[in-house]
Amino acid sequence: MVNYTCGVASTKSSLRRSSNSQITLLRKQTERYRLHIRFQLNEQLKCLEQRIDTQLSILAEIQEYFKRRADVELDYAKNLDNLHKQINQKSRTQKARRETWILQSINKLWETIVHDTRTHVKYHTIMSDICGKYMYDKFNEIVEDTRRMFTKCKSVALASHEDIFKVLNELQSTMKTYHQYQSESKQAEQKLRIIQQQMAKIKNAKKQKTMEKRVEKRQMKYTETKVKAFKARNDYLMTIESVNAALKKYCTDDVPDLIDCMNFGFHTSIAKSIQMYLSAQENIKRGRQATIETLNRAIGDLDTVTDKQKYLEYYSNTFTIPKKIKFEPHKGDEVSAVNAQVLIRDEMQSRFIQMQSRLAGLKTENDEIFKTIEATEQSLMEFINTKNSDVSDLFKDLNLPQNISKDKRKEIEDYYVEKFKQYTLSSNLIARLQARHDIMQKALGAAPTTASVEDKNLIRRPIKPKQIGRAPILGRPRLFGGKLLDYIQVTQQHVPLIISSCVSAINRLGLHNQGIFRVPGAQIDINQFKEAFEKGEDPLVNITGRDMNSVAGVLKLYFRELKEPLFARDMFDSFISCIVDVESEEKCVENLCQVVKLLPRPIFIVMRYFFAFLNHLAEYSDENMMDASNLASCLAPTLMPIPEDKDQVQYLTHTIELIRTIITHHEEIFPSDGNGPIYEKFAITVAIDGEEDEDDEGISERSLRRTPSDDASQDSDYCTEDFNLLNETDVW
Repeated sequence: MVNYTCGVASTKSSLRRSSNSQITLLRKQTERYRLHIRFQLNEQLKCLEQRIDTQLSILAEIQEYFKRRADVELDYAKNLDNLHKQINQKSRTQKARRETWILQSINKLWETIVHDTRTHVKYHTIMSDICGKYMYDKFNEIVEDTRRMFTKCKSVALASHEDIFKVLNELQSTMKTYHQYQSESKQAEQKLRIIQQQMAKIKNAKKQKTMEKRVEKRQMKYTETKVKAFKARNDYLMTIESVNAALKKYCTDDVPDLIDCMNFGFHTSIAKSIQMYLSAQENIKRGRQATIETLNRAIGDLDTVTDKQKYLEYYSNTFTIPKKIKFEPHKGDEVSAVNAQVLIRDEMQSRFIQMQSRLAGLKTENDEIFKTIEATEQSLMEFINTKNSDVSDLFKDLNLPQNISKDKRKEIEDYYVEKFKQYTLSSNLIARLQARHDIMQKALGAAPTTASVEDKNLIRRPIKPKQIGRAPILGRPRLFGGKLLDYIQVTQQHVPLIISSCVSAINRLGLHNQGIFRVPGAQIDINQFKEAFEKGEDPLVNITGRDMNSVAGVLKLYFRELKEPLFARDMFDSFISCIVDVESEEKCVENLCQVVKLLPRPIFIVMRYFFAFLNHLAEYSDENMMDASNLASCLAPTLMPIPEDKDQVQYLTHTIELIRTIITHHEEIFPSDGNGPIYEKFAITVAIDGEEDEDDEGISERSLRRTPSDDASQDSDYCTEDFNLLNETDVW
């Protein structure tokens, strides 16, 4: 018995020392990880402060520019030229400090203003007053608003950091508990095994009964400690998933949202201030239209999303997701996943159901908070977007623009930031709980909820994440290199003029043109067409048949330079899935009919119009040598560029086949519903040289080549007027 007691004590002491040593080591590792996370979060705040300092530096530079510009205006061109030289010199001397300026879209606006300075020759007192007083005061307000919003959003970031540290502390606690219970379980198991060995050696029946009681007691102790160990391990694993989810959610969603919240209204305020400057320019000298167009494009390029993306990419090492925490098993424990042991399954099932209910409630509450944020953003934007940037009255009766009270805006700002804080913390909590929910669901073998089951036969449009600080479109959107949806929204043209004009020209004069869309046009003509369309003009009113390749070239250039292709990048996989591994073309058409229903209505109308034209063009393939396959080969890389992460050769074949199918079956894929303009087959053609050869009867070759559908038209001008009338009268 003495040997037995000593052996147990020795084993217990050995296990305890081993366990304590392992716990101490893991505790140090966890503490180092916490310090690393804290350091990274602090670095993020420093980067965000540096970002705000950069913005304020640019604003201060612009303020200084306008103040000095007011003085220079009085001395006209000479002093203004000296100012331009001084600014360039300052830019060169501060080049190192301004490396991050290129990350801000307002920097391009600033560069445009500086470049515009060289073109100014004559100025007068009103311009001096505007630059020296009104513009300077406006940028002072922007600086104040930017600093105030940063301070409020920084408090949100600190609250998020505190929340993350709480989760990390919980991780350390659950890890310690897990290893402690595992040690106790191992000790109980060792004691049970020893006493069982002792019992096997006893032959006396009376002593056996006594040992059985002791074995039963040890068995109960072992079962109790084993249950605790199971629970502790599950809690530890779930806490790890929760921490990883919290860190991922913070880095991928919260940080970008935080930047959006800090920047909310920033670009709009700058744009409105610069628009005041533009108004003065227009009233002083309307002949400076080229400069005004340049500044308008610079305002249109102000983009919070692009600024944020460039900024995060520039500091990718700082804002990257921390390395995932890995499970550190207790010595001898090989189970590395949450599992529902029989002893704890009922409790876990109950906990899982409670978590499902809580998640559903939190998601509903979170959605309501986001709706409130959107409504508050709209109210706040009304203050930012007030129409007080028009200074035309200064040239009439010297009425000054009225400034709106700031108290109401500050009140809305406080409410907005508070809701943003609630949304951020709630979203992070949902991410943590969802991670626990998913791992418990897997452990229990529970079936996914009905809402989460995806029908593989149902094609869905990818869900875009919610966006904080969504700003309105500033200025007139760019045609080439812009977004088609933005252009349609601002201009209210169901089919942009460049598309309708080029299609109309080819319809009238180029259906028989060999190699249309394949043979390149004259680059000089294409550039001239591009400049005219960008200004809102139609350069194809008096076009001739010999210019058809250039017309097709400028249309291809437009589609190629779109910021978002006609076939949106986030829909690429959905479209490709319609053509890959499909048993028949009929099934492909059926799939495409489902996908196009997911397109935004303006894009659907443009596609329906353009592909109807391509189908019509393919009908003349005997003459123009461009059937549906040839057209698809020429236009697929332009209309549907392949993402860089995909096999270019393999997917090129798929995209060509997809475009060919759409051209061939456009009527089935884009059914007419009575809304939006519809392409009409006018099919009036002339000789390539643009001249008509009349015979003695006075009948021209042009009239002989008309189709029956053109009997109602007297000439191409009539067709053009009818086409334009169609675009003006049809509604969406």
